[in-house]
Amino acid sequence: MSSRWITRFVVVGAIAVSSVLVVAPAQAAAKPAQVTGVAKATQDWAGKSVKMTWKAVPKATAYVLKWSTRSDLGSPVYKDSTAVGAWMTRLQPDKTYYVTVAAKTGTTAGAWAKTVTTKLQPNAVANFGTITAKPATNGVTVSIPEVANASDYQVRWSAGPNENRTPDRWTPHFTPWSSAFDPATRTWTLPGSDSDLTSVAYGNPIYVRAMARNTYFNSTFVRKSAQVSAWPTPTKPNASGTPVHLASYNVLCSGCETSGTPGWAERAPAIAKVINDKAPDVLTVLEASGLSNGSGSEQAYLDLDRRLPNLQLVDTAPMTVSKSHQGNRIYYDPAKYTVLDHGVLAGIKDYEVSPASAAPDTNTPWAELQAKDGSGTTFYVVAAHYGIPSSAYSTPRKTLLGQNSTQLLTALNRVNTPNAAGKRLPVLLGGDLNDSRYPEDAIDGAQPTLIRGGFYDASASQHRYGTAKTTYNNYQAPSKQADDPNKDGQRIDYILTQGLQGSDEFVNNWNPGTSVIPSDHNMIETKVRVPALG
Repeated sequence: MSSRWITRFVVVGAIAVSSVLVVAPAQAAAKPAQVTGVAKATQDWAGKSVKMTWKAVPKATAYVLKWSTRSDLGSPVYKDSTAVGAWMTRLQPDKTYYVTVAAKTGTTAGAWAKTVTTKLQPNAVANFGTITAKPATNGVTVSIPEVANASDYQVRWSAGPNENRTPDRWTPHFTPWSSAFDPATRTWTLPGSDSDLTSVAYGNPIYVRAMARNTYFNSTFVRKSAQVSAWPTPTKPNASGTPVHLASYNVLCSGCETSGTPGWAERAPAIAKVINDKAPDVLTVLEASGLSNGSGSEQAYLDLDRRLPNLQLVDTAPMTVSKSHQGNRIYYDPAKYTVLDHGVLAGIKDYEVSPASAAPDTNTPWAELQAKDGSGTTFYVVAAHYGIPSSAYSTPRKTLLGQNSTQLLTALNRVNTPNAAGKRLPVLLGGDLNDSRYPEDAIDGAQPTLIRGGFYDASASQHRYGTAKTTYNNYQAPSKQADDPNKDGQRIDYILTQGLQGSDEFVNNWNPGTSVIPSDHNMIETKVRVPALG
């Protein structure tokens, strides 16, 4: 390296004098050694990142990582690092990357390391952690944790709890497969709909299962989460409506008890205690028929009337119907309501009798009640009890029960005629529809038909109690009435409303608190707010 000469001129008086300085050469930084040991250390699959490491180079102050999808390292991406190691980011799972590293001392870089290859390695998708489902407006919101090694997520939802049933009569819905990579979307709001019984009015939970896969590892394998469920956010009752406390109770007809179970004389006090303790304003009773105390005694519905001091029968007259349907009755609190009219809906067939041409009408009483609180609130009450269809019918049982609901809607509209503004009075319907959601799972049954006809299931309530238990207890003691694993018990008994919004409370009284099991059904009850017809 040559020396540098610098000439300086200094003025002394009027004479310029020159001097020469000799400057020593500058010391250039030594080039660092070539990096060795470049290798993949770990990866972040969901973050589409791979961390590369290498051996430290003496006196190196920094390193530069370079990678490309081209073997000649053309169009590379660079990443500076002061540590021995750096993350390659924004990688594609199906690409091979060519990687090299150089050490730096100051601004002087050493030779590039020998090029190595790496990739974001696909692996089998891992198990799901805990997923959650929460109520949403006319639907539910589901959130899932990150699933290790997933490339895509999908969510399935329906009104039914068992997707493996063949055929699956619940209508399933699926979200499109979405990328599990950043930015990850792991929360979905799943809408309910009338067509698959998941909208609010049906009172059904929405069952959700998430799925994950890694298409870069095995395009055919799908990992499934545990099933979770939630109810859509229920409709809020109209705060200005008149409060009505309605209960419905299938009390099992006298003489219908199975061998070894208490008879009416023992059950009646327990039945009355359950009713009196809960003190409903209006009560629909099913099967309160048969002789209450042996030959010549009064019918069970009359005996029960005497045991309910705050309630009164709308109609005490006997009816020419089958034994169990004789006891379908309506009770009301005369201190709160006036009976404006009452009768029996015509044309609701008792398919316990076959063929259909010979099937008589069931006893389906109705009453028009008016509140005495000065509000003028007027509404209908219906006590419905569908018979279990005979096995002689080729039509499925659930379809026949759906036909009963169609017949009820037609008969009710003949009674509840619209006013000049085209509005009908609100309706409260309580009863045993003999149509459980499980295991039949068809969508043309008794309750769905009524919902599609404008009713609302009061179990879709602001406050829901005991609904994980079945309403039909089959004389099982409370200690043996287990929660349904799907968190929504069999519903045979229903309270449905028409012309009003939601309910404040719904209770399945699965534990009556009596020494005698009152009936093979539980009493259900709801608190609603009935609007005055404008």
